[in-house]
Amino acid sequence: MTADHTLLNTWASVHTALLVDGQTRLSSVIGTDTPSWELSLSKGLLTLNGIRLTCAVIGSVAQADNTWLWSWADETVDQEALGIQRAHPLRQFGQEAGLWEFTQPRFAMEGILDLGMTPGATVAMVASPQLLGTAIFSAPSAGGRIYVVVTDPRLSLETPTAFTTPKIITSATSYGIGNHKDIIAVFAGAHNLPLEDRGDQLVLTFEDSSRLEIVLDSSGKVRQMHGLLPKDPVPYHFS
Repeated sequence: MTADHTLLNTWASVHTALLVDGQTRLSSVIGTDTPSWELSLSKGLLTLNGIRLTCAVIGSVAQADNTWLWSWADETVDQEALGIQRAHPLRQFGQEAGLWEFTQPRFAMEGILDLGMTPGATVAMVASPQLLGTAIFSAPSAGGRIYVVVTDPRLSLETPTAFTTPKIITSATSYGIGNHKDIIAVFAGAHNLPLEDRGDQLVLTFEDSSRLEIVLDSSGKVRQMHGLLPKDPVPYHFS
């Protein structure tokens, strides 16, 4: 019987805008080519294309049986290593959020969403904000794949504007999953952006006092976005 991953998948679906935001930022720092990589568990450092980034090593997926193993439960690694220690708060997060997967040492991956980066990446994208991470990384390891949350301050999410946010929201909603209001609300919360809910319209206000008006259709999906400069009554339309 497939385990119930409904709540985990729901968490993942509303974090898609943060995923797009963070992975775009990672690419801008290390480049878009497939990176060479090196990982130091003891120092908590992930080196991508020669750039060293602080990180948390959160877990791995075994190819043989397609199961996730949390790094905090992995007896083959040094639990005193900095890269492992940084992942320890995830167990407490799972208890508080009711995400049983984060409290069990290992679990089967069947039934977890795959957003094109493997189901393991879906687990990592939910874990990332809980560790104040901004991006995720995975790579082949002995017998499977290892998953890392990048916590380096150089990847801190850039301050969004009314004219950069539409591209992020459009990319996030293109996955075709999740409630669009919730996706936008999670993004706004991560960036401390005031969000006004007018029912069929959401209004985000940015640091420069510009605004983004997001019009929803009858099914609650984003239909149109209008960017307004401060004191500028003429909207800029984003399709």
